[in-house]
Amino acid sequence: MSEEEERVMIWNTFFKLAWAEAKSLSETATAQVSSEQFDPETLPDTEFHSLATLVLCALAIEARANHLIEELKEKGKISPDVADAIQRLPLKDRWFLIPQLAGVSNMLASECEPHQSISQICGLRNLLLHVNYSKLKKQLPSPNTTLSYFRGFVAAMEDMNVVLKRIEKPRSKVLQIGRFR
Repeated sequence: MSEEEERVMIWNTFFKLAWAEAKSLSETATAQVSSEQFDPETLPDTEFHSLATLVLCALAIEARANHLIEELKEKGKISPDVADAIQRLPLKDRWFLIPQLAGVSNMLASECEPHQSISQICGLRNLLLHVNYSKLKKQLPSPNTTLSYFRGFVAAMEDMNVVLKRIEKPRSKVLQIGRFR
């Protein structure tokens, strides 16, 4: 397959994801089911879903980090200027600074699970969100690796709650979200 064909499949994958959500929005907003179909040539199913999972995980990490930073600002632990500055840092840096900003001595380890998954997803973030075609297809993880990253991502979210003393221990109900049977 040529590089151009791969680029088109990746572009079509993103386009189909956006189309599917727009269709769902239309159907929800109008209470009418649309018969429209859109089936461009996309990445194979496993790569399609790996790409979608990783993009959405990167956005969820971004949202979670910024939520926690806003919460620290609201609690007066950091100033609005510090919050603004921190939100401009790369996502991985932002994530691993949050405990320090909260005044917690517990340091997160980027080389150990569960936060290693955050590092790995953040490592792919720019390839995914800036769609670096030449590297994206080569570095897209396998389905098993992507699912492992997702499990770690869920566990890291819950661990961050423990580190920030929002909860005492990880909740099995939340950790279960990362597992599929």
